[in-house]
Amino acid sequence: MRIESVTYQPIGIFRCENNKPYEALRQGVLSENCEGVIQLYPPITSACLDDLIGFERVWLLYDFHQNSSWKEKVRPPRGADKKRGVFATRSPYRPNSVGLSCVKLEKIERLKVYVSAHDLLNQTPILDIKPYLPYADSFSESSIGWVHGQKKYKVELSADILQSLCWLEERSEYKFRQILTAQLEYEPTNRKTKRVKPQGEGFVFSLQTWRFQFSVRNDVVSVFNMYSGYSEEDLNSAEDIYRDKNLHRDWLKTYPKS
Repeated sequence: MRIESVTYQPIGIFRCENNKPYEALRQGVLSENCEGVIQLYPPITSACLDDLIGFERVWLLYDFHQNSSWKEKVRPPRGADKKRGVFATRSPYRPNSVGLSCVKLEKIERLKVYVSAHDLLNQTPILDIKPYLPYADSFSESSIGWVHGQKKYKVELSADILQSLCWLEERSEYKFRQILTAQLEYEPTNRKTKRVKPQGEGFVFSLQTWRFQFSVRNDVVSVFNMYSGYSEEDLNSAEDIYRDKNLHRDWLKTYPKS
């Protein structure tokens, strides 16, 4: 007999710096420095968290709250030369919008659970927390189907780019270096899954309101230039949808040749 529906009540909410899907890395293991906190709510009590400290990692079950539809076939960020059956991917566009992530447990303070190395978005409803058990949850020799053999590139950032990114990260909560590297180390020129397009003898990648020029040679992606995605006319306009025009103006004053 088919069950028509199942209803879950979130046990808490997740809070972090990632507000848009493109701000979160595809897998938590790629985002070691991403931190977040789960705020739990009644009827959950602190007793529910007894004995959880001591586990290095935990599983989070949650709802993909920014999705309102699903697809039979999706184009994953890797191996995007063709669409794959949704159940053969970890795409958030699923019949039931349930997400699963293994994250690092940092600390617990009453009804707050602090984690890192996550790939969640701000305001994500949390459905459950379970301890990660290597002896039961890890099968390192398992076949990984169509994902096997995906080519990984080495991403090299020029000294000028590194200096600019460090300057930006000191004035912004966005982890530019980490996300830029994660986006370009697999299929860096794939226009179907990334905001990338040919430019001159190389390519340009759009990350938020910033643009990065890069070239690809053998197994190396070389990022050699960056510039503001705003034109002079844009910066002279009072409209500031992304609330970052002052940052761009200051950056252009600091690096006028960019």
